[in-house]
Amino acid sequence: MATFKAAQLNGEPIVTTYEFDERLLLPGNSELRIKVFEDYDMEWANFIFANRSNKSNKPVHDYDIVIGPIANDRVGLQIRRFMENEIDLQTFIQRLKFMRGLTIQYFFGTERAIQLLKYNG
Repeated sequence: MATFKAAQLNGEPIVTTYEFDERLLLPGNSELRIKVFEDYDMEWANFIFANRSNKSNKPVHDYDIVIGPIANDRVGLQIRRFMENEIDLQTFIQRLKFMRGLTIQYFFGTERAIQLLKYNG
């Protein structure tokens, strides 16, 4: 992804890595507010749409960490089709479920969460 984005922007790819102790995600191991989406579903879609259509500086949720399927360029195309009313929500979810290579992403949205990351370089 770094190489792809750098080529788009005429830049040099840079990858910064961090470690995170996933045991902190287990119930009772931290006081973090954590939301996990296991798959592309209606709840995930509504969450993505709420965040992408948010025009204010205030977040639409209060989670410290959000974990779930990535909304990459392939997903972004389907998001655009839905937001432009070319497809309905059910079709949107169905199309995502048949994409190969479900990739999970982590969002660290608060200082509390970011402080749990260990810089690797």
